[in-house]
Amino acid sequence: MTTRVKDTENNSELNTKNVDNNLVQLNTQLEKVSMKIAICCDISQFHRDQLQDRNWSKQFLGSAWITSLYERQKELGIEIASGDVALQKVKYGQWRAEDVHVVQEMDARHGLELCQLGAIPSVLTMLESPLVAYRSVDRLMRIRVTFAHCIGPKVIFESIPALRNSQYWRLSFPSYWRDQLPAQMHWPQRKYAILIAANKYWRERKWSQVRRLKDALRIFRHGIRKYLSSTYQSCWKLQLHDNRIDFLALLGTQDKIDVFGRGWENIGNLPVVQAEKIKGISNIFKGTCENKHELLSNYKFTIAYENTAYPGYVTEKIVDAIVSGSIPVYMGAPDILEQLPADTFIDARELGSVEAIATRMEEMTESEAIKMIAAGQRYLQTSLAQRYTYEGYADWVVSLISGKKINK
Repeated sequence: MTTRVKDTENNSELNTKNVDNNLVQLNTQLEKVSMKIAICCDISQFHRDQLQDRNWSKQFLGSAWITSLYERQKELGIEIASGDVALQKVKYGQWRAEDVHVVQEMDARHGLELCQLGAIPSVLTMLESPLVAYRSVDRLMRIRVTFAHCIGPKVIFESIPALRNSQYWRLSFPSYWRDQLPAQMHWPQRKYAILIAANKYWRERKWSQVRRLKDALRIFRHGIRKYLSSTYQSCWKLQLHDNRIDFLALLGTQDKIDVFGRGWENIGNLPVVQAEKIKGISNIFKGTCENKHELLSNYKFTIAYENTAYPGYVTEKIVDAIVSGSIPVYMGAPDILEQLPADTFIDARELGSVEAIATRMEEMTESEAIKMIAAGQRYLQTSLAQRYTYEGYADWVVSLISGKKINK
Protein backbone atom coordinates (compact mmCIF):
# COMPACT_ATOMS: atom_id res chain seq x y z
CA MET A 1 0.00 0.00 0.00
CA THR A 2 2.78 2.40 0.94
CA THR A 3 4.67 1.54 -2.24
CA ARG A 4 1.62 2.26 -4.35
CA VAL A 5 1.17 5.61 -2.65
CA LYS A 6 4.80 6.48 -3.29
CA ASP A 7 4.47 5.37 -6.90
CA THR A 8 1.38 7.53 -7.26
CA GLU A 9 3.19 10.49 -5.75
CA ASN A 10 6.18 9.92 -8.03
CA ASN A 11 3.88 9.69 -11.05
CA SER A 12 2.11 12.86 -9.95
CA GLU A 13 5.43 14.69 -9.64
CA LEU A 14 6.50 13.33 -13.01
CA ASN A 15 3.22 14.46 -14.62
CA THR A 16 3.60 17.89 -13.04
CA LYS A 17 7.13 18.17 -14.39
CA ASN A 18 5.93 17.07 -17.82
CA VAL A 19 3.17 19.68 -17.74
CA ASP A 20 5.66 22.33 -16.68
CA ASN A 21 8.06 21.29 -19.45
CA ASN A 22 5.23 21.33 -21.96
CA LEU A 23 4.23 24.81 -20.84
CA VAL A 24 7.81 25.99 -21.18
CA GLN A 25 8.00 24.48 -24.67
CA LEU A 26 4.62 26.01 -25.56
CA ASN A 27 5.69 29.44 -24.34
CA THR A 28 8.93 29.09 -26.30
CA GLN A 29 6.98 28.17 -29.41
CA LEU A 30 4.61 31.09 -28.92
CA GLU A 31 7.59 33.44 -28.57
CA LYS A 32 8.92 32.11 -31.86
CA VAL A 33 5.53 32.47 -33.55
CA SER A 34 5.14 36.07 -32.42
CA MET A 35 7.09 38.19 -34.89
CA LYS A 36 8.95 41.07 -33.29
CA ILE A 37 8.95 44.38 -35.12
CA ALA A 38 10.80 47.57 -34.22
CA ILE A 39 9.36 50.76 -35.74
CA CYS A 40 12.28 53.16 -35.93
CA CYS A 41 11.95 56.88 -36.53
CA ASP A 42 13.98 59.84 -35.29
CA ILE A 43 10.87 61.84 -34.37
CA SER A 44 11.03 61.91 -30.57
CA GLN A 45 7.22 61.95 -30.25
CA PHE A 46 7.21 58.45 -31.77
CA HIS A 47 9.49 57.07 -29.05
CA ARG A 48 8.52 55.28 -25.80
CA ASP A 49 5.69 53.46 -27.58
CA GLN A 50 3.67 56.69 -27.50
CA LEU A 51 1.88 55.88 -30.76
CA GLN A 52 -0.15 53.24 -28.95
CA ASP A 53 -2.54 56.11 -28.21
CA ARG A 54 -4.85 57.11 -31.11
CA ASN A 55 -5.27 60.59 -29.69
CA TRP A 56 -1.50 60.98 -29.71
CA SER A 57 -1.03 59.73 -33.28
CA LYS A 58 -3.72 62.16 -34.52
CA GLN A 59 -1.16 64.91 -34.16
CA PHE A 60 1.25 63.37 -36.66
CA LEU A 61 0.25 62.95 -40.28
CA GLY A 62 0.29 59.34 -41.46
CA SER A 63 1.52 57.84 -38.18
CA ALA A 64 -1.65 56.00 -37.13
CA TRP A 65 -0.72 52.92 -39.19
CA ILE A 66 1.71 52.26 -36.35
CA THR A 67 -1.15 52.67 -33.88
CA SER A 68 -3.02 50.04 -35.87
CA LEU A 69 -0.11 47.64 -35.36
CA TYR A 70 -0.15 48.24 -31.60
CA GLU A 71 -3.90 47.68 -31.42
CA ARG A 72 -3.84 44.43 -33.41
CA GLN A 73 -0.68 42.72 -32.20
CA LYS A 74 -2.38 39.46 -31.24
CA GLU A 75 -4.50 39.40 -34.37
CA LEU A 76 -1.44 39.90 -36.58
CA GLY A 77 0.80 37.57 -34.56
CA ILE A 78 3.37 40.24 -33.80
CA GLU A 79 5.03 42.11 -30.97
CA ILE A 80 5.74 45.72 -31.77
CA ALA A 81 7.86 48.36 -30.08
CA SER A 82 9.25 51.75 -31.02
CA GLY A 83 12.92 51.65 -31.93
CA ASP A 84 14.17 52.99 -28.61
CA VAL A 85 12.09 50.49 -26.62
CA ALA A 86 13.12 47.59 -28.89
CA LEU A 87 16.74 48.56 -28.40
CA GLN A 88 16.33 48.40 -24.62
CA LYS A 89 14.59 45.03 -24.88
CA VAL A 90 17.54 43.67 -26.83
CA LYS A 91 20.13 45.14 -24.48
CA TYR A 92 18.36 43.71 -21.42
CA GLY A 93 17.88 40.29 -23.00
CA GLN A 94 14.09 40.45 -23.34
CA TRP A 95 14.35 40.18 -27.13
CA ARG A 96 17.07 38.54 -29.18
CA ALA A 97 18.40 40.92 -31.79
CA GLU A 98 18.25 38.26 -34.53
CA ASP A 99 14.48 37.90 -33.95
CA VAL A 100 13.75 41.59 -34.47
CA HIS A 101 12.60 42.95 -37.84
CA VAL A 102 13.50 46.61 -38.33
CA VAL A 103 11.04 48.92 -40.09
CA GLN A 104 12.99 52.15 -40.46
CA GLU A 105 12.12 55.64 -41.67
CA MET A 106 15.12 56.84 -43.68
CA ASP A 107 18.29 57.05 -41.55
CA ALA A 108 16.71 56.56 -38.08
CA ARG A 109 19.53 55.92 -35.61
CA HIS A 110 17.76 53.30 -33.45
CA GLY A 111 17.13 51.15 -36.49
CA LEU A 112 20.73 51.33 -37.61
CA GLU A 113 21.93 50.47 -34.11
CA LEU A 114 19.58 47.48 -33.93
CA CYS A 115 20.90 46.26 -37.27
CA GLN A 116 24.45 46.56 -35.97
CA LEU A 117 23.44 44.30 -33.07
CA GLY A 118 22.12 41.68 -35.47
CA ALA A 119 18.50 42.67 -36.09
CA ILE A 120 16.95 42.03 -39.52
CA PRO A 121 16.76 45.10 -41.82
CA SER A 122 13.35 44.39 -43.33
CA VAL A 123 11.61 47.56 -44.53
CA LEU A 124 12.99 51.03 -45.24
CA THR A 125 10.41 53.78 -45.72
CA MET A 126 10.47 57.35 -47.01
CA LEU A 127 7.21 59.02 -46.02
CA GLU A 128 8.71 62.48 -45.58
CA SER A 129 9.25 64.68 -48.62
CA PRO A 130 12.88 64.50 -49.83
CA LEU A 131 12.72 68.28 -50.27
CA VAL A 132 11.97 68.78 -46.58
CA ALA A 133 14.14 65.95 -45.25
CA TYR A 134 17.03 66.43 -47.66
CA ARG A 135 19.67 66.00 -44.94
CA SER A 136 18.25 62.61 -43.96
CA VAL A 137 18.26 61.56 -47.62
CA ASP A 138 21.88 62.73 -47.96
CA ARG A 139 22.86 60.63 -44.94
CA LEU A 140 20.90 57.70 -46.32
CA MET A 141 23.13 57.79 -49.41
CA ARG A 142 25.98 56.58 -47.20
CA ILE A 143 24.02 53.76 -45.55
CA ARG A 144 25.67 50.33 -45.53
CA VAL A 145 22.70 48.29 -44.34
CA THR A 146 20.84 46.30 -47.00
CA PHE A 147 17.07 46.37 -46.47
CA ALA A 148 14.90 43.71 -48.09
CA HIS A 149 12.16 46.19 -49.05
CA CYS A 150 12.11 49.93 -49.74
CA ILE A 151 8.88 51.97 -49.81
CA GLY A 152 9.13 55.37 -51.49
CA PRO A 153 10.76 57.02 -54.52
CA LYS A 154 12.54 54.31 -56.49
CA VAL A 155 14.83 56.85 -58.15
CA ILE A 156 16.38 57.69 -54.76
CA PHE A 157 16.72 54.12 -53.50
CA GLU A 158 18.33 52.95 -56.73
CA SER A 159 21.06 55.57 -56.33
CA ILE A 160 22.11 54.11 -52.95
CA PRO A 161 24.66 51.28 -53.43
CA ALA A 162 23.52 49.28 -50.38
CA LEU A 163 19.89 49.27 -51.59
CA ARG A 164 20.35 48.37 -55.24
CA ASN A 165 19.26 44.78 -54.66
CA SER A 166 16.26 45.72 -52.52
CA GLN A 167 12.69 45.28 -53.70
CA TYR A 168 11.09 48.67 -54.39
CA TRP A 169 7.48 49.60 -53.69
CA ARG A 170 5.56 52.75 -54.48
CA LEU A 171 4.54 54.80 -51.49
CA SER A 172 0.87 54.52 -50.55
CA PHE A 173 0.68 57.21 -47.92
CA PRO A 174 -1.63 56.02 -45.07
CA SER A 175 -4.16 58.71 -44.14
CA TYR A 176 -7.44 57.36 -42.74
CA TRP A 177 -9.20 54.66 -40.72
CA ARG A 178 -11.53 52.41 -42.68
CA ASP A 179 -14.50 53.15 -40.45
CA GLN A 180 -14.12 56.93 -40.52
CA LEU A 181 -15.27 57.85 -44.02
CA PRO A 182 -17.21 61.14 -44.04
CA ALA A 183 -20.72 61.51 -45.41
CA GLN A 184 -20.77 63.21 -48.82
CA MET A 185 -22.66 66.47 -49.22
CA HIS A 186 -24.98 67.00 -52.20
CA TRP A 187 -22.95 68.63 -55.03
CA PRO A 188 -24.91 71.90 -55.42
CA GLN A 189 -24.69 72.58 -51.67
CA ARG A 190 -20.92 72.43 -51.55
CA LYS A 191 -18.49 75.34 -51.42
CA TYR A 192 -16.21 75.69 -54.41
CA ALA A 193 -12.53 74.86 -53.71
CA ILE A 194 -10.27 74.18 -50.75
CA LEU A 195 -6.54 73.94 -50.14
CA ILE A 196 -5.21 72.33 -46.95
CA ALA A 197 -1.46 72.84 -46.80
CA ALA A 198 1.05 74.72 -44.70
CA ASN A 199 2.84 77.71 -46.17
CA LYS A 200 6.17 76.00 -46.79
CA TYR A 201 8.02 79.30 -46.68
CA TRP A 202 6.88 80.16 -43.15
CA ARG A 203 9.82 78.50 -41.41
CA GLU A 204 12.40 80.03 -43.69
CA ARG A 205 14.33 82.74 -41.88
CA LYS A 206 15.07 85.87 -43.89
CA TRP A 207 18.05 88.18 -43.56
CA SER A 208 15.70 91.08 -42.86
CA GLN A 209 14.54 89.24 -39.73
CA VAL A 210 18.01 88.79 -38.26
CA ARG A 211 18.36 90.37 -34.82
CA ARG A 212 21.23 88.37 -33.32
CA LEU A 213 24.52 86.94 -34.54
CA LYS A 214 23.37 83.36 -33.96
CA ASP A 215 20.36 83.99 -36.22
CA ALA A 216 22.68 85.08 -39.00
CA LEU A 217 24.92 82.07 -38.44
CA ARG A 218 21.91 79.75 -38.56
CA ILE A 219 20.70 81.20 -41.88
CA PHE A 220 24.21 81.01 -43.30
CA ARG A 221 24.68 77.42 -42.15
CA HIS A 222 21.33 76.30 -43.58
CA GLY A 223 22.10 78.05 -46.84
CA ILE A 224 25.44 76.27 -47.16
CA ARG A 225 23.83 72.91 -46.41
CA LYS A 226 21.19 73.41 -49.08
CA TYR A 227 23.75 74.59 -51.60
CA LEU A 228 25.95 71.54 -51.00
CA SER A 229 23.08 69.04 -50.89
CA SER A 230 22.51 67.32 -54.23
CA THR A 231 19.17 66.07 -52.88
CA TYR A 232 17.94 69.56 -52.05
CA GLN A 233 19.15 71.03 -55.31
CA SER A 234 17.47 68.33 -57.42
CA CYS A 235 14.20 68.56 -55.45
CA TRP A 236 14.07 72.35 -55.40
CA LYS A 237 14.14 72.41 -59.18
CA LEU A 238 10.89 70.41 -59.01
CA GLN A 239 9.23 72.34 -56.16
CA LEU A 240 5.55 73.22 -56.52
CA HIS A 241 5.13 75.79 -53.74
CA ASP A 242 5.12 78.61 -56.25
CA ASN A 243 2.65 76.81 -58.54
CA ARG A 244 0.32 76.36 -55.59
CA ILE A 245 0.50 80.02 -54.64
CA ASP A 246 -0.13 81.09 -58.24
CA PHE A 247 -3.30 79.00 -58.33
CA LEU A 248 -4.65 80.05 -54.94
CA ALA A 249 -3.97 83.68 -55.93
CA LEU A 250 -6.15 83.28 -59.02
CA LEU A 251 -9.00 81.54 -57.18
CA GLY A 252 -8.60 83.88 -54.22
CA THR A 253 -9.19 86.99 -56.30
CA GLN A 254 -12.41 85.33 -57.50
CA ASP A 255 -13.37 84.41 -53.91
CA LYS A 256 -13.55 80.74 -54.89
CA ILE A 257 -11.14 79.12 -52.43
CA ASP A 258 -10.66 78.62 -48.70
CA VAL A 259 -7.13 77.90 -47.45
CA PHE A 260 -6.36 76.00 -44.25
CA GLY A 261 -2.93 75.36 -42.76
CA ARG A 262 -0.14 76.84 -40.71
CA GLY A 263 1.91 79.88 -41.65
CA TRP A 264 -0.54 81.77 -43.87
CA GLU A 265 -1.42 84.36 -41.24
CA ASN A 266 1.77 86.27 -42.03
CA ILE A 267 2.61 86.47 -45.73
CA GLY A 268 5.69 88.50 -44.81
CA ASN A 269 7.66 85.26 -44.76
CA LEU A 270 6.89 84.61 -48.42
CA PRO A 271 9.29 85.68 -51.17
CA VAL A 272 8.44 89.23 -52.25
CA VAL A 273 7.08 88.17 -55.64
CA GLN A 274 4.79 85.53 -54.12
CA ALA A 275 3.64 87.78 -51.28
CA GLU A 276 2.63 90.42 -53.80
CA LYS A 277 0.44 87.89 -55.66
CA ILE A 278 -1.75 87.14 -52.65
CA LYS A 279 -1.69 90.59 -51.13
CA GLY A 280 -5.21 91.78 -50.44
CA ILE A 281 -6.91 88.35 -50.29
CA SER A 282 -6.16 87.49 -46.65
CA ASN A 283 -9.84 86.61 -46.19
CA ILE A 284 -9.23 83.24 -47.88
CA PHE A 285 -6.97 82.04 -45.04
CA LYS A 286 -9.04 80.23 -42.42
CA GLY A 287 -6.41 78.88 -39.98
CA THR A 288 -5.95 75.19 -39.17
CA CYS A 289 -8.55 72.42 -39.44
CA GLU A 290 -9.60 69.81 -36.90
CA ASN A 291 -11.09 67.07 -39.09
CA LYS A 292 -9.53 67.07 -42.54
CA HIS A 293 -11.84 64.59 -44.26
CA GLU A 294 -15.03 66.12 -42.87
CA LEU A 295 -13.85 69.53 -44.01
CA LEU A 296 -12.91 68.37 -47.51
CA SER A 297 -16.32 66.73 -47.97
CA ASN A 298 -17.91 70.21 -47.92
CA TYR A 299 -16.10 71.31 -51.10
CA LYS A 300 -16.44 70.46 -54.79
CA PHE A 301 -12.72 70.64 -55.53
CA THR A 302 -9.56 70.02 -53.52
CA ILE A 303 -6.32 71.63 -54.69
CA ALA A 304 -3.99 68.65 -54.21
CA TYR A 305 -0.55 69.95 -55.13
CA GLU A 306 2.49 68.07 -53.83
CA ASN A 307 5.46 69.97 -52.40
CA THR A 308 7.59 68.67 -55.24
CA ALA A 309 6.98 66.94 -58.57
CA TYR A 310 9.23 64.03 -57.64
CA PRO A 311 8.80 60.70 -59.49
CA GLY A 312 7.29 58.00 -57.30
CA TYR A 313 6.41 60.36 -54.45
CA VAL A 314 2.63 60.62 -53.96
CA THR A 315 1.41 61.75 -50.56
CA GLU A 316 -2.00 61.74 -48.88
CA LYS A 317 -3.29 64.89 -50.61
CA ILE A 318 -4.97 63.33 -53.63
CA VAL A 319 -6.27 60.31 -51.69
CA ASP A 320 -7.71 62.45 -48.89
CA ALA A 321 -9.78 64.28 -51.48
CA ILE A 322 -11.05 61.04 -53.03
CA VAL A 323 -11.88 59.62 -49.60
CA SER A 324 -13.89 62.75 -48.85
CA GLY A 325 -15.77 62.71 -52.15
CA SER A 326 -14.14 65.94 -53.29
CA ILE A 327 -12.56 66.11 -56.75
CA PRO A 328 -8.75 66.40 -56.58
CA VAL A 329 -7.01 68.92 -58.80
CA TYR A 330 -3.61 67.25 -58.79
CA MET A 331 -0.11 68.37 -59.57
CA GLY A 332 2.87 66.35 -58.43
CA ALA A 333 4.45 63.04 -59.33
CA PRO A 334 4.87 62.80 -63.12
CA ASP A 335 4.10 59.07 -62.92
CA ILE A 336 0.83 59.53 -60.98
CA LEU A 337 -1.12 57.48 -63.55
CA GLU A 338 0.87 54.41 -62.54
CA GLN A 339 -0.75 54.73 -59.13
CA LEU A 340 -4.23 56.20 -59.62
CA PRO A 341 -6.74 55.93 -62.49
CA ALA A 342 -7.06 59.00 -64.75
CA ASP A 343 -10.83 59.20 -64.24
CA THR A 344 -10.52 59.89 -60.50
CA PHE A 345 -8.95 63.39 -60.63
CA ILE A 346 -8.23 66.49 -62.70
CA ASP A 347 -4.64 66.33 -63.93
CA ALA A 348 -3.36 69.91 -63.71
CA ARG A 349 -0.19 69.05 -65.62
CA GLU A 350 -2.12 68.41 -68.83
CA LEU A 351 -3.91 71.76 -68.64
CA GLY A 352 -0.82 73.91 -68.28
CA SER A 353 -1.78 77.43 -67.18
CA VAL A 354 -3.69 78.27 -63.99
CA GLU A 355 -6.35 79.88 -66.17
CA ALA A 356 -6.86 76.62 -68.09
CA ILE A 357 -7.12 74.66 -64.85
CA ALA A 358 -9.69 77.11 -63.46
CA THR A 359 -11.69 76.89 -66.69
CA ARG A 360 -11.71 73.09 -66.54
CA MET A 361 -13.12 73.24 -63.01
CA GLU A 362 -15.73 75.83 -63.96
CA GLU A 363 -16.94 73.81 -66.93
CA MET A 364 -17.37 70.56 -65.04
CA THR A 365 -21.03 69.59 -64.89
CA GLU A 366 -22.71 68.00 -61.92
CA SER A 367 -23.17 64.67 -63.77
CA GLU A 368 -19.50 64.64 -64.78
CA ALA A 369 -18.47 65.41 -61.21
CA ILE A 370 -20.64 62.63 -59.77
CA LYS A 371 -19.16 60.20 -62.28
CA MET A 372 -15.60 61.16 -61.27
CA ILE A 373 -16.41 60.89 -57.57
CA ALA A 374 -17.93 57.43 -58.13
CA ALA A 375 -14.78 56.32 -59.96
CA GLY A 376 -12.74 57.44 -56.97
CA GLN A 377 -14.93 55.51 -54.55
CA ARG A 378 -14.57 52.35 -56.67
CA TYR A 379 -10.81 52.79 -56.67
CA LEU A 380 -10.77 52.95 -52.86
CA GLN A 381 -12.23 49.43 -52.73
CA THR A 382 -9.30 47.88 -54.60
CA SER A 383 -6.62 45.98 -52.70
CA LEU A 384 -3.93 48.46 -53.75
CA ALA A 385 -5.96 51.47 -52.60
CA GLN A 386 -6.57 49.82 -49.22
CA ARG A 387 -2.93 50.48 -48.41
CA TYR A 388 -3.90 54.13 -47.93
CA THR A 389 -5.87 53.10 -44.84
CA TYR A 390 -3.99 52.79 -41.56
CA GLU A 391 -5.06 49.17 -41.20
CA GLY A 392 -4.22 48.30 -44.81
CA TYR A 393 -0.78 49.91 -44.72
CA ALA A 394 -0.01 48.10 -41.46
CA ASP A 395 -1.12 44.76 -42.95
CA TRP A 396 1.01 45.43 -46.02
CA VAL A 397 4.17 46.09 -44.00
CA VAL A 398 3.62 42.91 -41.96
CA SER A 399 3.07 40.90 -45.13
CA LEU A 400 6.31 42.22 -46.63
CA ILE A 401 8.18 41.07 -43.55
CA SER A 402 6.47 37.68 -43.32
CA GLY A 403 6.95 36.95 -47.01
CA LYS A 404 3.27 36.68 -47.89
CA LYS A 405 2.73 37.21 -51.61
CA ILE A 406 0.91 40.45 -52.44
CA ASN A 407 0.14 42.37 -55.61
CA LYS A 408 2.23 45.44 -56.36
